[in-house]
Amino acid sequence: MVNVMAFKVNKMDDLIYLTIPQFSNTGIVKHCFTTRQGGVSKGIYASLNTSPYKDEPMEVTNKNLDIICSAIGVDYRKLIMSKQVHGNNVLVVDEKFLKTKSSDEKPNVGYDALITNLPNIPLMTFYADCVPIFLLDPINKAIGLVHSGWRGTALHILEKTIEKMKRLYNTKSEELLAAIGPSIERDCFEVGEDTVEIFKKSFSCHEHIIYKNSRGKYIIDLWAANRRMLIESGVPIDNITESQMCTKCNKELFFSHRRDKGKNGSMSAIMELSY
Repeated sequence: MVNVMAFKVNKMDDLIYLTIPQFSNTGIVKHCFTTRQGGVSKGIYASLNTSPYKDEPMEVTNKNLDIICSAIGVDYRKLIMSKQVHGNNVLVVDEKFLKTKSSDEKPNVGYDALITNLPNIPLMTFYADCVPIFLLDPINKAIGLVHSGWRGTALHILEKTIEKMKRLYNTKSEELLAAIGPSIERDCFEVGEDTVEIFKKSFSCHEHIIYKNSRGKYIIDLWAANRRMLIESGVPIDNITESQMCTKCNKELFFSHRRDKGKNGSMSAIMELSY
């Protein structure tokens, strides 16, 4: 069965972050999912905004990144990230990319998933309700981070990322570890009929994904949709960890785009191969 609530809550003074014991036990990754607690941001970004794409002084964001990365033993100056667009493009972080990146100061734009098999290269993706998915191939030593909001879920970005890991790293589904992190839960995610139609076209069998609530409004279960994609991709149910923590409901721990009407900071998923 799925490892529900199997994320570990870590506290260091004011800093709070989550880790995945199933990943930690492999001994080959450093990783975390951040909360909003333990940083130096002010106002709507208080206190641990980790996204440099917000309207915040870069020195403040960098201080936050230094705080969280130092806690997990990662160099924040080496973080690889992208300005996300709710699409389904996957950035392959390889030696060629790193050589190009070293001579190009432009930020990466347009990728909502990142994968690598290089050690000591930390990947980073951003969230404030969308679904974070951690992928780890402990046999071939490869990792992936997937930003899967409703658009990315409908575009099957998770399946696309897994297929790319299979092709590039010889990843086998039955050996892959996956974790679905804090994000908006079904009951908090009311949507319009246009979104429902997109999901009906995207998922031929949409049972247990699309519902109506007691008010007659449509709601979508993004956790169930991504869980289904993992299982249909061949990932064993015992290899899947879920936090089942709702970002909208947990105001003290998480930023939420929907709850805060877009006036919010961002949490991050961070992961690095380290062996």
